[in-house]
Amino acid sequence: MEQESQARSEVQTQEQARERVVLLIEPKTDDRKKCADAIVSQSPLYDVETAQSAEEALQKFEKKQYDVVVMNYDLPDIAGDELTRKLNLINPTCPIVVMTGVDSPELALKVLRAGAMDYLPKLGEYQRFLPRTITTNLQRAMLLENLREMYTRVEQASKDEALLNRLIVSIHNSLDLADTIERATRNLLDELKVSRVITCLCDEADSKMRIRRQISEPNVTSISEKSVLFDRYHDLLLDIGERRPLVVLQDDTFAFAQDVRMEMIGYNIQSMIMVPLVYRGKLMGLIHLDQTDYVRLWTVSEINLLTRIANQFSIAISQAKLYQRVESQSTSIDKLRELCGQLNDVVKGTIELTERTESRERVRVKLSSRELEVLKKVAQGLSNKEIAEQLHITEGTTEVHVSRLRKKLAVTSRAALVKYAYENHIS
Repeated sequence: MEQESQARSEVQTQEQARERVVLLIEPKTDDRKKCADAIVSQSPLYDVETAQSAEEALQKFEKKQYDVVVMNYDLPDIAGDELTRKLNLINPTCPIVVMTGVDSPELALKVLRAGAMDYLPKLGEYQRFLPRTITTNLQRAMLLENLREMYTRVEQASKDEALLNRLIVSIHNSLDLADTIERATRNLLDELKVSRVITCLCDEADSKMRIRRQISEPNVTSISEKSVLFDRYHDLLLDIGERRPLVVLQDDTFAFAQDVRMEMIGYNIQSMIMVPLVYRGKLMGLIHLDQTDYVRLWTVSEINLLTRIANQFSIAISQAKLYQRVESQSTSIDKLRELCGQLNDVVKGTIELTERTESRERVRVKLSSRELEVLKKVAQGLSNKEIAEQLHITEGTTEVHVSRLRKKLAVTSRAALVKYAYENHIS
């Protein structure tokens, strides 16, 4: 009895330790048992569920999340490649290992093209290789998922940088305070797809937050000048001593959220974010963005982007105010010219940045990422062979890319490509 109890305990421990579930699709009873036993006995991490047909497998696959699929290519009710495609449509990240009765390169290629990650010929004691094959493909799937996530993050970072550049160019493209505020407020509403954007500035006379510009989507009620939202945030910034963005949801329970909940309900604000405008340590105002149609959960990336935009907005406001003071108070023509010259340099620098940004955007629209890489290498004076080695492609592929570059950019020589790259700041 004691030995039986111990054996049951060991079995339970093994079952609890199993972390991965394998769906085994095999119509033959003997092969199904042989494969399942090999997987479970050789790896304590895998649990096996079985299906005898494609229909049964699809029903299970739609109801449950499996870590890997091992299937026989020869099924009674559907072709193996067709089942592979259907499984991929349901869960494209689940690796599929196909067992084939024939070790044929043509069949292997057909299986892989259908969406399988690997295949295993059913030769000899093939079942002994299943655990290792499963582990290898699980690791490969995890690497692919990590690469996809990394690509998504890089792509999002690129989009954020492009958005930031567009907003910076727009914000810094004027020295008129009202125009600067109008541009920034309008662009934030359009680019971030929110319900309402408000720019507030501190009144220098009484340090109160005043609404300077408010833009909202149609059918969204404007927030009143008498609203306590912005003064409460101002007070909070003074109390905590930290000037950082604040995200508030309507059902939040912290003190500030409770203080302004009635305001949020009154203006139908489901979620909002307020970002301080700070220049050289001085609080100048804030930008307020909210969502009225759903609870928007602001991501870290979006908050960081808004913080960077607020920094540039603060600089633009400071420059515009300086320009106003110079225009209204300066009595010395020489001093006025000197200060205006400095401000003109800022504007020229901004225009150059605008031209550079627009030029890069035009090139990005024309060229693929690989063509941009090749163009950069050409601009560096590398030969086709050197470019091929650095980009891990063939020399023939490099020649094709260079030829396409000439056609797309309407140039006739390699020297003209180099000139185009330098003129458009691609290096």
